[in-house]
Amino acid sequence: MNKSHLIICLATILAAGMLFSCGKKKNTQMPQVKYETKVLQSESRTYNMTFPATLSGTSEVKVYPQVEGIIKKKNFTSGTHVRKGQVLFIIDPTEYRLSVQSAEANLSAAKAQMETTKLQYESNQELYAKKVISDYVLKTSLNAYNAAKSAVQQAEAQLNIAKTNLGYCTITSPFDGVIGNNDFDEGDMAVRGNYLCEVSDNSEIDADFSLNETQLLHTIKEYNLKVTENGLAGPQGKLLRDAMPAIKLQLKDGSIYDHDGNVTRIDAILNQGTGTVTCVASFTNPDGVLRSGLTAMVIMPIKMDSVLCVPQTAAVRLQDQLMFYRVKKDGMVEGVICQAFPSNDGKEYYITEGLEPGDEVVTNGVRKLSNGMKIR
Repeated sequence: MNKSHLIICLATILAAGMLFSCGKKKNTQMPQVKYETKVLQSESRTYNMTFPATLSGTSEVKVYPQVEGIIKKKNFTSGTHVRKGQVLFIIDPTEYRLSVQSAEANLSAAKAQMETTKLQYESNQELYAKKVISDYVLKTSLNAYNAAKSAVQQAEAQLNIAKTNLGYCTITSPFDGVIGNNDFDEGDMAVRGNYLCEVSDNSEIDADFSLNETQLLHTIKEYNLKVTENGLAGPQGKLLRDAMPAIKLQLKDGSIYDHDGNVTRIDAILNQGTGTVTCVASFTNPDGVLRSGLTAMVIMPIKMDSVLCVPQTAAVRLQDQLMFYRVKKDGMVEGVICQAFPSNDGKEYYITEGLEPGDEVVTNGVRKLSNGMKIR
């Protein structure tokens, strides 16, 4: 190999080495991550709180028998609508009809006895005036007459009782509603103290649910509610239904009930056993979709005028805690454990404790961060 060829080979090798070195350096250079941040400010949001609820008719009456006896007839099917005054059961009236007949006979006898003693007393009055009989005989006949009149009154009372008991053999519905909870059939024994069925007025349905202490305090503050003897009330004498927004009802199949409801009662005293207060929301039920005994979810909107909102991408979950990275003035980050709850749409967290307005937090790539890491 001559000298010129050697120089060309060395130049080629040197150039290839330089290209390889530059390529290797370029491939090992890590691109810098750009972290997005948000400066927290108080914002307004509406949060839908959900509560499990049990439905019941605004009026529910357990129907008890006033007399005992064999159920001779049953005129309804459980779960159906009944009208006020509609006959539900007929208890065998034979015994009570005989009691009426016996009472009527006793009354007739008592009236006859009263007439006899009346005639005797009136006769004795004439004899006494003629000084034929003594004062003792006259007063004795008067006492007999008064006793006979009392016997008539007592017989009339017994007849009224017998007729009332006979009337109790026919059991009717106290109002329009839906009938249920019936375990009795024809031939069964109706006994005092054991209710036969339950009638619910389902034209309007109450949804009973509970608020915990934190939710109660927030509701009182948000809607400026006042404590009264009958529970909480709206400001300036307003009813709760007028002071609070309309609420919705989510049925068991996940659908939303067609008619909005209103909160009608919130107890003011916390149940120490459960740590909650009882609330009642009322819904109209024109189509009869809602029934007593069903379960549902009450959806109550709570307006929050001053809340710190961060995207859920900003959170790092540490078991049962949430951590957010706050950016300090020197560009370094620090993890802050916070109290927060998620928005209904699952896009944000609402911070209740741990961060303050003006704090800057990292909103993306937080899994790559660690305390003291400088991001700018």
